[in-house]
Amino acid sequence: MNNISFNRDNCKEETTSIWLVAVMQFGLKMNFFKPFEDFKLKMKKVKYSVYQKLITTMMSIVIGCETTKDINEKLSVEKLSANMFGMDTIPDQSQINLLLTRFDSDSIIQLQDIHHKIFMNNSSSIFTHTSIVVDCDQTGLIANGKTFELAQKGYFPKKKNQSGYQLAAAFTGEHSETVAMILDSGSAHCTDHYDDLLKSILSKYNEKVHNGNLILRTDSGFGSAENIEKLRSIPNLKFVTKGYSTVKAKNLAKDIPFSEYDKADEAVWVYELPQINKVRYIIVQTLSKKGKLKYSLLITNISAKEMSAVEIFHFYNKRQTIEAFFKIVKNVYHIKNLRTSKFYGIYGFLWLVFITHNIISSFKSTILRETKLERVGVRVLVKSIGNIKAFVKRTSNGINVNIPSMTRLSQLIADAICGPRYTQLSFNI
Repeated sequence: MNNISFNRDNCKEETTSIWLVAVMQFGLKMNFFKPFEDFKLKMKKVKYSVYQKLITTMMSIVIGCETTKDINEKLSVEKLSANMFGMDTIPDQSQINLLLTRFDSDSIIQLQDIHHKIFMNNSSSIFTHTSIVVDCDQTGLIANGKTFELAQKGYFPKKKNQSGYQLAAAFTGEHSETVAMILDSGSAHCTDHYDDLLKSILSKYNEKVHNGNLILRTDSGFGSAENIEKLRSIPNLKFVTKGYSTVKAKNLAKDIPFSEYDKADEAVWVYELPQINKVRYIIVQTLSKKGKLKYSLLITNISAKEMSAVEIFHFYNKRQTIEAFFKIVKNVYHIKNLRTSKFYGIYGFLWLVFITHNIISSFKSTILRETKLERVGVRVLVKSIGNIKAFVKRTSNGINVNIPSMTRLSQLIADAICGPRYTQLSFNI
């Protein structure tokens, strides 16, 4: 039998999440975090500054913490990432809870401005020469309980008699970038803040709008006659939206013979009505699984020369990218697990999620570009690669991070980041 000996020697090597340290170093090199240094919040510094607590919250998002409590387990061992921001150790959950509960309306304005600054300096969608499509949609966050501020009963798909909040967002799927966001009580309709959402979108894409290179794609919640007129009144802005009323679509379809429709997809047909004020109205007839015909209306000012009625139908269906994004923020960044019962704390955390997602997207498009991880989803990056540990070796000449290539994913992330693009830390296979 082999003899096993035990001793008290501190021979444990320092480890780090290669995903976390790579993203945070990238953010530092690109000055993503610079705008947070001037963040104002009435909060005394005992051991950690407000800036360091904000950074810690973003780290918890990068590494996929499901709750604030997870910070104690997942981040407490991340000494290297802490050191990168002037900390010996990571703040515990109580410090982050306190930060979130101190957020107020001014904090939200500051975070919105920070998101805008980072977006304007680093967004790949702004600098592309092609047209940009921005999707607008709304999703609910359930918050049952008397302690949740401003939580009200509202419409939550497939879940009746629930209370919570409504998150309206603008997102560009091709570049996977968050563009704008507004949080309100559960009873709020997506059009309640539509003007603010539009203003935020247009402020980022002024030149694109001027050149006719911005297309807004919205779901039926934004498809009222009033909202369509708002979009139509913006010079050079292109849009595609689903009409608010399905009853109107059904009534318009009554006198149209089936032979007049064009087949758009399996069990889907489209018919284009005469234009009104250069706006096109396209009836969509769908045969449901139960054999019933359903009708909807697509409304657009994109000319028929650019897209036919059938092409508009398929183009509109590509707005599933924002629906996929909502799944990411709920199931990967875990926003459905509300970090606090304070409204502005929830709102502020959501802004940090939207900002962090854009940093991750920029990391993907820069560091992972032309590698085998370029098209890997955020879920895999956070949940799988985020768990890969590397060994840290500190020397007088700098810090080496050694990545053991034990699995296919660890080999792929090592191949992607072990190169001349990193200068502060040395990444080794």
